[in-house]
Amino acid sequence: MPSSTEAPIHGGLLDAELGALGLDPNDVLDVSVNINPYGPDAAVVEAIRSAPIDRYPDPTAWRARLAIAQSVGTTAECIVLGNGAVDLIWTLVRARLAAGRAAVVVEPAFSEFRAAVVAAGGRVVTWRAVPETGFAIDLEAVAHAIRSCDAALVYLCTPANPTGVLVDASAISRFARAVPSTLVVLDESFLPLSEGASDEKHSLPGNVARVRSMTKTHALAGVRVGYLVAREEIAASVERARPPWTSNAMAQAAACAAARQRTFVDTSRARVLADRDRISLAARGIGLAPLASSTLFFLIPVRNPRFVRAELLARHRVLVRDATSFGLPGFIRICARPASDDDRLLGALGDEVLR
Repeated sequence: MPSSTEAPIHGGLLDAELGALGLDPNDVLDVSVNINPYGPDAAVVEAIRSAPIDRYPDPTAWRARLAIAQSVGTTAECIVLGNGAVDLIWTLVRARLAAGRAAVVVEPAFSEFRAAVVAAGGRVVTWRAVPETGFAIDLEAVAHAIRSCDAALVYLCTPANPTGVLVDASAISRFARAVPSTLVVLDESFLPLSEGASDEKHSLPGNVARVRSMTKTHALAGVRVGYLVAREEIAASVERARPPWTSNAMAQAAACAAARQRTFVDTSRARVLADRDRISLAARGIGLAPLASSTLFFLIPVRNPRFVRAELLARHRVLVRDATSFGLPGFIRICARPASDDDRLLGALGDEVLR
C-alpha cells in the first residue's frame, strides 16, 4: 500500500488500501482505470469459460495471433500476443535496447516504458508536453531530441495517457520516416475507443511497432491480453526475448473471440464517447474544468489530487486517478462511466474538489 506521501503508480483497486478502510471492492466506483465499462462481450466471456485449463496452452499462441492478424490485415508472423500491453512494452525494451543506449519518452506518459528502460540499463531522455499548449505533441521537437541523443527507441502514445491528446496517423508516418534508425514504440492502447479509431487501419513505416490492449477495449483486466503489430523481424526478436507460455489458455481464447468483435467495439466507442461528453458537460456545470480529450478519460485540475483521491475513496467509495505519478500534481484523471453512475460520481467530485 502506498504511503501517505506516495502517489500510486497505477490506477485500480489496491486490496491493502481497501482493507485498511474497511471497504469491499464491489462497493467502490472505480473511475481510475481506463477500461470499457460495457464489456466484456458475452462471446468473449464464453470463450474464456470454455478454455481448457488442464493442458498447456500453445507457447506461440498461434491461433490467437492468426485471428488478430486476420482482423488487422497482416500475417501471424507480425503479431505477438502478450500478458497485457505492459508485457510487450517491457519485452520490446529488453529485446531492442542495448545497455547505455538512449530512449526518448514523450511525456506525460504511462510509466512502464521508462521503468523498462531503466531496468534494461538504458538512458531515459524526456520530451514533455505541457498544459499551456493543451499538451500538444510537437513531433519535430521529439525528432530533434531523438537525433540529439542518438536514441534507439522512442515511446509515443496515441491517444496520450493521461491527457487524451490524439496524434494523427499521417503525422506519425512522417515522423517515423524522419527517424529511420529509431524504433518507434507506438502505444495505441486507447485508440479503438477514441475519436481516432480509424487510424488503426493506417499503414505505418517499418520502424514502428504498434502496441494494443484488448484489456482496455474489451474489459479483460483480470485476464490481461495485449498484442504487438510489427514487421516480422521485430516480432521475432520480441518472442526470443521472453519465456514460453507468456499468455495462458484463457487469454488466448479471449483474444480469438475478441478479434471478431468489431461491432461490439464500434458500439462501445460510440457509448463511451457520449458518456465522456455528458460527464464533462455536467462537471463544468458544477464548477469544474475538465480538459478536452479524444478518448474515454480526461483530466480535471484540482488543488490537491492526493487529498482528493483519498477523500473520494474513504468518504464516497469513488476511486479516481491521482495524476501526480504522471508528473502532473495539479490534476486527477477520471474515466467515463454509464449514466447510471453520474449522480454518485458528480456528487462526490462536487463535495471533495469544490469544498
